[in-house]
Amino acid sequence: MNSNFDSSKIIKRRSFLAIIIAFLFFLIISARLFFLQIIRGDTYKKKSKENRISTKITPPSRGDIFDTNGLLVAGTISNYSFVVYKFLNKNYDFEIKQFNKIITPVNYELFKDKLSKSNPYKPFFLLKNISWDSIVGFEKNKFQFSSIKILETKKRYYPHKNFSQIVGYMSESQTSLKAFPKGAFHIEEFYNNTLKGFPGKTFNEVNAYGKIVRQISLEPSIKGSDLHLTINSKLQNFCQNIIPVNKKGSVVVLNSQDGSILALNSNPTFNSQDFENRDSEKISSFLNDENKPLFNRAFSGFYPPGSVFKPLPALLGLEKGLINETTEFFCKGHSSIGSRNYYCWKKGGHGKVNLKKGIKESCDVYFYELAKLINIDDLSSLATEMGFNQKYSIGLSNAKSGLVPNKKWKRKTYGESWFPGETLITCIGQGANQVSPLQLATYYSSIINGGLFPKPRILKNQSVEFLGRKINEKFHKILLNALNSVVNEVGGTANKLFRDNPNYIKIAGKTGTSQVISIKESDREDDLYKEKQKEQLEKFKDHSVFVGYGPVDNPKYIASVIIENGGSGSSLAAPLAHEILNFAEKNNV
Repeated sequence: MNSNFDSSKIIKRRSFLAIIIAFLFFLIISARLFFLQIIRGDTYKKKSKENRISTKITPPSRGDIFDTNGLLVAGTISNYSFVVYKFLNKNYDFEIKQFNKIITPVNYELFKDKLSKSNPYKPFFLLKNISWDSIVGFEKNKFQFSSIKILETKKRYYPHKNFSQIVGYMSESQTSLKAFPKGAFHIEEFYNNTLKGFPGKTFNEVNAYGKIVRQISLEPSIKGSDLHLTINSKLQNFCQNIIPVNKKGSVVVLNSQDGSILALNSNPTFNSQDFENRDSEKISSFLNDENKPLFNRAFSGFYPPGSVFKPLPALLGLEKGLINETTEFFCKGHSSIGSRNYYCWKKGGHGKVNLKKGIKESCDVYFYELAKLINIDDLSSLATEMGFNQKYSIGLSNAKSGLVPNKKWKRKTYGESWFPGETLITCIGQGANQVSPLQLATYYSSIINGGLFPKPRILKNQSVEFLGRKINEKFHKILLNALNSVVNEVGGTANKLFRDNPNYIKIAGKTGTSQVISIKESDREDDLYKEKQKEQLEKFKDHSVFVGYGPVDNPKYIASVIIENGGSGSSLAAPLAHEILNFAEKNNV
């Protein structure tokens, strides 16, 4: 009996304990449910909603780029691709093999593994940039392909090759699924934030497999802002075509009144569309070409300016009272510092030379003698005021300042003092001088405008900003008169232009010869330089330089031309510049 009593007692205790445990378990579960549903309810509701709602980013249309007259030079067009949606037909592998036979060959083995691991509800790109022939062929046979579709995307379009060195290209094709392809070069890169626009969003409800059930809402994309350049397409094409095909060189044409860049050319060039099309063969040829077609010589090419530089030390001499209009130096063919001679280009010399004759006939000795009176630091400072030593960030890649040297630069670069002979070489535009064709055009704009000149600009909506400072009106007239004599008076280094083209507009300017290699003074003295030039390889010939402006009576256009290894400025660059200035005036660009 006691045994039964004890058993009953144990059972009751165990039952009570079980009830207690169950009650505690109930309390824990209830507390957890209370926490999840009441306290954290909103959070988990949100997560649940997020799990069933997918957000698709819609890339915006990129802003267009136009020339000054509204001609499209960079735009966005529709592009078509063949894509695979695996969920539409599990037998997609067989369809692709049929597609390969009937429509167009594709190397299925290259992406077979990636396709097998891809999301069945998202498009897998089978073939991009498809032709209309392929589209037509597919439409005729599309009943055979339930998993393969045509997808429309957007692609950058560059219809004019001669604008490539200005507009640049994109870093990646717009056929990708990424929302933000970026500009990689020149205008496309510099103004990327302006052009790119803002993406749209499509909110879709999806099931557990990621398949879209319905569209919930749509936030449309916003197209990027358009850009209107100052470049005139007619002039741009004319300038690009006038540069000899087998020559490296550049042309810059400025509007002297507002700083608008009307043409900016570099040869050889490339085609932006090849980068957008991802033409690997052509891109590789651009990158490996020793002539550097991707290099913009008009903006990033730096050269010794040669004699086109000479008006600068002439102005400094006038402003410092070192010379006046009638000051003469005698040119006997060379000038000396100590035991070293510095030779003029004309053997035997020019005789008595004043400022006007020094510029008209480009007498080196006149500027050697002037250089002996000049402080190089003063010359470098004036150069900066007149447009040199300036980094013009107008929207093109690889902007640099160039160099008109001074004592500080010499000490910093070489750890040496400045030598007087270096001032002589600098004053004739040789030595360490490094300037770009754009800087040369800007420098002559400062001369034409009397010191205050408009900063070069490439966008029409940019406000006109003036740089520099006014120069004495008398000195201004002296320089203009001298530059006019170069072309329009007998003895001028470019007088042949006036004689050969009497029906062209009347221009003024200055010829220059930019040295590629150093010339031994003994060679100059013995007149062996010209003979060696004939024997030298093309790459060792001097660069041909000319900066001109016109019409003379009311200068509107400035043309800066450099033809690498073209010889003297009068032989090649000057005639080309005259052609360009005449075209600009006759066509009222």
